[in-house]
Amino acid sequence: MSLNPRRYDVRELRWLAGTRAGADEAPRERPLRRPNRNRAEQAARSAAFREVLQRQRGLRRVADGERPYLRSVPSVPEAEREIADWLGYLVDVGGHLRSRDALSYYAELGWIASAVADALERRLAGFDAPRRDRPFSPADHRISLVSVVRIVSCASEQ
Repeated sequence: MSLNPRRYDVRELRWLAGTRAGADEAPRERPLRRPNRNRAEQAARSAAFREVLQRQRGLRRVADGERPYLRSVPSVPEAEREIADWLGYLVDVGGHLRSRDALSYYAELGWIASAVADALERRLAGFDAPRRDRPFSPADHRISLVSVVRIVSCASEQ
């Protein structure tokens, strides 16, 4: 039978090891607090949505905020950079297959036109294999919405 140190009290283990004078003198260790991931996600979410709202205000003058937001792939350099960053993010997080599925999903939602989804899917092959391959979370989709609005705003500034 082996000893599992995780099943013992830290003070008792220290006493057995002889590192402290006694169990009563050893300070009681507090359990580690889990990081609050919600705070970071909430901050990112609120910043992203603020940016979406600010950019949509500018879009309403141009396209009245109608769906699909991205009707064609813009050819301006700023938009090309935004597209490359966004597709790189999608592939890096979810891989090529999930990225294609996500683009189809965004076309169904009306964020991008189906012709745009097809054009962007053809560009996915140019990105390296992902470092992580996991399903997209709601936060990833929010990042995609912000990216779409950024691309549209680059095209509307022409």
